[in-house]
Order: sequence, then structure tokens, then C-alpha cells
Amino acid sequence: MRFKELKGRLRTVQRYVAAVPRMHFTESHRGLRARLELLADKQLGAGDYFWHTLERGQDHDKPLFYHLPPGGGEDDVVVYTLNNLRDQTERYARWYHNIGVRHADRVGIFTRDGMASFVHFQALNSLGAIPTVINPNMNPDTAAKYLERQDALGVVVDAEKLGPLIAGCNPAKPFKFVASQEEMHAAPPAGPLPAVYPYRHGDRDPILISHSSGTTGMPKAATFGHRQFFAGKRPRLFTIPSGPEDKMLLAFPASHSSGYSYMMLATLLGLPTLVMESQAGVVVAEAMRWWKPTVVTAFPITYAEIVALGAEPSVASHVTTWISTADASHEAHVRELVRLGRHRVGGSWRPGSRYLDGLGASEMGMALFLNIHGPNTNTYNRCVGYPEPIVQHAAVFDDDGAELGIGEVGYLAVRTPTVTLGYWGDQELTQKSIHKGYWLTGDVGYKDAKGRFYHYDRVTDVISTRRGPVYSLTLEEVIFKACRFVIDCAVVGAVDPVDPTEFEPIAVLRTIDSVTITADELLTSINKALRKAGRHEIAALVVASDNLQIPLGVTGKVLKREVRSAFTNLLLSDDLQGAEIARTRSEQFIIRQATNQLPESVNGLRGKNKSVPA
Repeated sequence: MRFKELKGRLRTVQRYVAAVPRMHFTESHRGLRARLELLADKQLGAGDYFWHTLERGQDHDKPLFYHLPPGGGEDDVVVYTLNNLRDQTERYARWYHNIGVRHADRVGIFTRDGMASFVHFQALNSLGAIPTVINPNMNPDTAAKYLERQDALGVVVDAEKLGPLIAGCNPAKPFKFVASQEEMHAAPPAGPLPAVYPYRHGDRDPILISHSSGTTGMPKAATFGHRQFFAGKRPRLFTIPSGPEDKMLLAFPASHSSGYSYMMLATLLGLPTLVMESQAGVVVAEAMRWWKPTVVTAFPITYAEIVALGAEPSVASHVTTWISTADASHEAHVRELVRLGRHRVGGSWRPGSRYLDGLGASEMGMALFLNIHGPNTNTYNRCVGYPEPIVQHAAVFDDDGAELGIGEVGYLAVRTPTVTLGYWGDQELTQKSIHKGYWLTGDVGYKDAKGRFYHYDRVTDVISTRRGPVYSLTLEEVIFKACRFVIDCAVVGAVDPVDPTEFEPIAVLRTIDSVTITADELLTSINKALRKAGRHEIAALVVASDNLQIPLGVTGKVLKREVRSAFTNLLLSDDLQGAEIARTRSEQFIIRQATNQLPESVNGLRGKNKSVPA
């Protein structure tokens, strides 16, 4: 090995090892030397990690993944070993090759079977093809249009969605093949494999197209590359607990890039993992009861439901680590979870666990900001922590593209090798997301004097009021803390009756069924808490019911654009059926200053700036 290359690899290892104290270094099924080799191996990528594991891993017949099918329980779990995965990957690859799938072909995967989705991912990559995975909750008509934009060769779909998907296809541009997941899974091994198998990927070869949550419209098709998608996994080789007694529960959708990410890590580290099909808090809590995981991974909505439903301490008795990504989690939920579980001090166990709160998005490959909470930490107030070591630089920009200083609110951006290769077939949108080599995350926030970042809102969710911008997430933070029985909350802007060109914040809530408080009482309580926190009061409150639900995206995020559309005229009209509504009795809303108030309007986001849409 040349000296310069060796020196470069050493610097890579040193950078991650230097971050280990903050990341809580742990032992692993694969020892320190093996993990350092993975860290330093620049040739290793998302397209060949599985074959690397087969070549260097041990215990190919040891159970690795435990798949819990929809509606199933402990007795219904299906076990997968490395050998099982290899055999199924090869069988799927033969099927695809026989039907004509070749290098760079896009193939849609639209199945509720998370383990099958993972096998499709590996099989298509072994042929150099590109899996474009779709969350099973997506509407089949939307899925058909989404795949059409990518000029997909074909699609494998659950039988129940086969008809609706075909109905949504453009008859002038049909798929070359459409197969049900059940048909393909039952097909016997047939046909040859390519002469070069598995395919050897180049650095920027696409290995996955994964859609965004669709919170701003038609889901965007983020493209991930061989080296780029794996870059974000390297730090996790040290951060994720993977000792001999560790087990993981995966409640990320297995068909999402986050699900693939942690399944890849589990494969590399030999970490036994229960793969869930449901992300509902009650289902996840029940599985935790008998699986007894030490590590739980899920989106914030799952944790919010677990907390709101009052999980018993016994459910989380073995948990040492909670891992979350996508939107930053709310303090009220994190504080409840870190009280549960256990952590080791010296040779004995103590009460309390840690919560790894990661801010990320589909386009980032992995979460790029990390805040580590524990039973004795107190870094909240929408703090998302420090950039991950893989991030070369993080910054905050104003409307004009100038970098802002400490405490100034603007647009978050990162420069990192983990960011998506771009949006498939949409070069214009890709270019609009890049500024001076930084990827604009679509978030609003600021940086403090210690280098920690804070997340206020999504750019599209900032509410333009007569008094300046209001950041919806800061209001939701207070609401969750004040009302522990709230499962989900969406603060959006409704047309201001005083000035119809502006908006006033309203809240739409989902509460646990046992709550008997009226909407008027709840509004009074919430506004009292908002005043105390120095926040803008809400002008009205809507309590969701069976007739009126908070719309969620396919990955569980609240679709605020739909909430805004549904309630934009709420302050102008009393006509809203199927919901309990409360409104303030005054047109004037009081903003009180408080010592703990976060900055509300600085620089590019000041006052009436229409570049920050309501």
C-alpha cells in the first residue's frame, strides 16, 4: 500500500476514534480490529457490504434477523441466517436476470414484507440494477406515477395492490413486467446468473432510489450511491451497541433508506435484530415485552405513541439505547424514555437509558446531527447537537446565501459525502438544493457558541404573522410538555381575520382516547403554557376525532401542507364538521418575553419576508 494512501486511511480512523468518547464506544460481535478494518476500507460500499460479510464473517448459520409479520406474535417469527439471505438473494437475482433485468435498470419494490424488500435490494444490486423502494402505505396510484417518472422497467408488488397499481399506470407507457411478491417468492430457482456476479460497483454507481416522506407534495426520488450511502454507516460501527448480549428492535420501515441502513449495520456487526412491519407504538411496545431488546430504532411518532400510551417500565427493562432519526424528537417524549431501561456504571446496572436523537432526511443518507440524551442530561430547547464526524462542515445561511453567525436564525446546510447523488430525473430540483457546495436540508435553525445546532422548523412550515415569523416546532414543543396525553400535534397557519395576507398559528391535536378535557379547557391550558414559555399563543385548537384525522405521510410524518389546506379558513368560519374546536375570544395575541425564549426573527427570516412561506 502506498504511503499517502495509508496515511489517508489512518487519518480517517483517527477522526472517528477521536469521536468515540462522545459516541459511547461499545464492544461488538466483531472485535475492535475488525471494525477498524471496516472503517478504513475505502473500497467497501453499500453495493458489496453483504458479500464482504459473507467472505469475512463467521457463523453463517447463526440466526441474524427475526422477522415479525403483520399481525403476528412471538410464535410467528421467521428466522434468517446469513446463509438464508445468500440463498434468497441468489434466487431473486436469477429470477430478475431471467426476466431481462440488467445493469442500471430501475425496478420498483412495493411490498409490505420488509425482509423480502431487503432481499430485493441485495439481489438487484448484485446485478448492477437499481431498486426503487416504495413504502407499503403509499397510494398505488401515486406509486404508479412515481415509478413512471423514473422510467422503471418493472415492479414487484403485493398481490392486493397489483390491480390498483396497474389501474394507475399510463397505458401508453406500460411496465415491461409486473409481478406479485407472492408469485415471485414462490417461484423455484431458475435461470443462470450473469458471468460477473455479484456486480462490481463504481464509486458513484446508484444502488438505491428511496422516496422522501412526501410532506411537501409528490415524494421526491433521492438517489444513493455505492460509496456515498455507506459513508454514513461508518460512525455507527462504533456508536451502536452490539456486544454479545445486545439485540436490536427495528421499527424503522424496512422499505425505507433508514431501515436498510440499520439492517446493513446489523449484518456487518452480527447484531440479532427483530424486523417489525408495524410502527404503531402499541405494537412495538408489545414486541419489546418478549423480544427484550437493548437497542430500539424508530421514528419519533412511534416513541410519541409509546410515551402517550404509558409504557410500563418492564417493557423497556433491557433497553440501553433508543435511536431516532428524521425530525428531531420532542423533549417531553425523550425525558420519559430515558427514565426507562438501564445503563452500566462500572460492573453494575443503573436505572436510565440514553436516547440518540438524530436530525436527518432521506436525502442525507444518515442523520447528520446527533444529540445524545440521558437521564441526567439537559440539552433540549430544540437542540439537535453537533454535526456527525462524517460532516465536513455545517452552516446556517440567510436569504441571500450569506453564512450567518452565532445565534442567527437561517437555513441549515451541510457539506458531507453522505448526501444524495441527487433527485432522479430532476436536475433542476437537485441544483436548487445545493448552495456553494452545501446541501440545503430544508430546515430552519441556528448555531450556538459551543457549535451545537438547533432545529426550529421546516422551511415550508414557518408561519408568517403580522408580528414576524413563528416557528411551529417551538410551539409544538411546549404543547407536548404541557399536555402529556397528546399523541400527535400539528401547528400550522390559518388566515388572519385582521389581515388576510397574513396567518395566525392554530393547533390540530390527537389525544389518547381516555382524555375527557374539552377543547376550550385544552386551549386555555395550552396558551397559558405558551405565555409562560414566551411563545406566540395559538388562535384556535382542533381536536381530531374518528371523523377527522391528522393526515400522515407514508413514513408517519404529519402532512402539514394538507393540515394547512384543510384549516386555512378556520378563523374565518365556524363550519367544520366532525371536530371539536376552540378559539380565543380576542383578536389580539400577546407575546411575552422570557429569559429562555429562543430567537424568533433574525436576518433573512425577519418580519414580513415572503420567501419563508406560511
